[in-house]
Amino acid sequence: MRATDHPLRSSRCLPVSRAQRGTAIIEFALVFPLLLVLTLCVVDVSRAFFVKNVAVQAAREGARTAVVLNAAMAQDSASARARRVVNAAGVTMTGCTFTDLGNRQWQVAVTVQFDWLYPGLFNWLGGSFTNPMTLTATDVMRKEGP
Repeated sequence: MRATDHPLRSSRCLPVSRAQRGTAIIEFALVFPLLLVLTLCVVDVSRAFFVKNVAVQAAREGARTAVVLNAAMAQDSASARARRVVNAAGVTMTGCTFTDLGNRQWQVAVTVQFDWLYPGLFNWLGGSFTNPMTLTATDVMRKEGP
């Protein structure tokens, strides 16, 4: 069997010249930095969404604890509950505030600290992110019972 008779080879294939051989490497060298920047941005923004979600969950758990307990125990227990949620995810909580809104409603605000992996990358793209960044989540719940 001759090489030209191979079923996967077409006799109509054009021969590759020396100039065309390096084209794929040059194209890759031009596209790779853009793909790398895009990938690093996606990783960092995904981490920020995760930390924000942890803050929202901690605020919800703190508010739930605050409305179930009486007013004297509510703030300490709710703050401890919010701190447990944040610590379980490995996030740094910088503050937890409680506000009695009246009408048997409590508002809990949790602030967490987020550290960007590549803040210079976003600044290079035109963003103005500081490191560390403070993310805040609030939740309001109505007190149970009479």
